[in-house]
Amino acid sequence: MKKYWLLVFISFLLVFSVTAQNNRISINNQPIFASGLNLAWNNFAQDLNNFEETVFVNALDDISKVGGNCMRWWVHVNGTHSPQFTNGKVSGISNAEIANVKKVLDLAEERKMVVSLCLWSFDMLQGNEGVSYQQNRNLLQDTASTNAYINNALIPMVTSLKGHKGIMCWEIFNEPEGMTAEFGWTPKEERTQMKYVQQFINLTAGAIHKEAPNEKVSNGSWSFKAASDVDGYKNYYTDTELISAGGDSLGILDFYMVHYYDWGGEELSPFHHPASYWQLDKPLVIGEFSAKGPIKDVDTKQAYQYLFNNGYAGALSWTWTSHDGHGGIEDARPAMLMLSTQYPDVVKLH
Repeated sequence: MKKYWLLVFISFLLVFSVTAQNNRISINNQPIFASGLNLAWNNFAQDLNNFEETVFVNALDDISKVGGNCMRWWVHVNGTHSPQFTNGKVSGISNAEIANVKKVLDLAEERKMVVSLCLWSFDMLQGNEGVSYQQNRNLLQDTASTNAYINNALIPMVTSLKGHKGIMCWEIFNEPEGMTAEFGWTPKEERTQMKYVQQFINLTAGAIHKEAPNEKVSNGSWSFKAASDVDGYKNYYTDTELISAGGDSLGILDFYMVHYYDWGGEELSPFHHPASYWQLDKPLVIGEFSAKGPIKDVDTKQAYQYLFNNGYAGALSWTWTSHDGHGGIEDARPAMLMLSTQYPDVVKLH
C-alpha cells in the first residue's frame, strides 16, 4: 500500500512539473504570465520609418500603470515600407529602423516590460495600398527570397538587439492563415499555402535561434483550427510539422500564441477550456481577444483570470488604440490591475 501511494505521489509530481513548465514563459530567467495589451501599430506598416516616440511612451505607460508586463507590436506588417527591397528581394534594413525598434525596447525595459516583436502579418497578401503580391509571395515561397530577408534584414536586427531585456519574443506572423488557400480571407487569387507559411517560420525561427540561442520565437495563429490537433483540427506549428516543411532543426517555436474572437463560439474558446484541452506541448499565450470581453457572459476580468487559473501562459487583449470596437486600455485596466495585485511574483518583472 505504501508503494502504491508513493507511485501516486510521484505521478502527481510529474504531472504538476509538466503543468508548471507549460503555463509560464521564461523571460530574462523569470517565469512569467504575460499580461498585457496589443498596440499593435501606430502608423500601419510604417512604425519603423514614421516613428512617433510619444505614442509608444503613452502606450507603454498606460499598460505599465495598470500592472501589465508586455505589449505586442507589429514590425514590417506587409512589407510596403520595411524592410527595403531591390529587384524584388529584400536588400536591407536601415540603421534608423533598427534604432527605432531598440528605442521601443528601451522604453519597455525602463518600465519593466517586454515586447512581442511581430514581424509580418497576413496583410502582406491583403489588398492594402502599395502591397506587391508577387514580391511577397516570393518572400514566402521562394527560399532564395526568404534567405535574402533573413540575411539582409532579420539577422542584422537580431544581431543588434539580441540580449535586450525588453524582448519578449520574435513573433514571426500575425494570423498567417488569413493569406492561405486552406483558411484565408485575403483575395483568393493571391493566396499562398500553409506549407509555405510553415517553411517561412521554420527558416526564420532557425536563423533567430542560431544567432541568438536565448531568444524566444513564437507565431500568432488566428485560431485553434490551425494550432491544435483536437476535434479533428490540425496543429501546423509543432516541431515535427515545421522541421518537415523547412528542414531546419532549430526552426521551431518556443511557445504558442493563438487568437480568439467570438465567431469561434465556445468550441474554439480558451475561456471555456483549460489549456490542457488543446493538447499542446509548450506554453500557450492567448495573443488577441476583445478587451471589452471575449464572448457573451465572459467579461474582461473573468477572461484574464480564467486564463491565469487554467494553465495558459498569457493574456494580451486587443487593442490599445481602441480603433475597431473591441475596446482598449480602459476596458482591460481592471483585469491587468487584478492580476498584478494578486500574483505579483509572476506578473511583475524583476
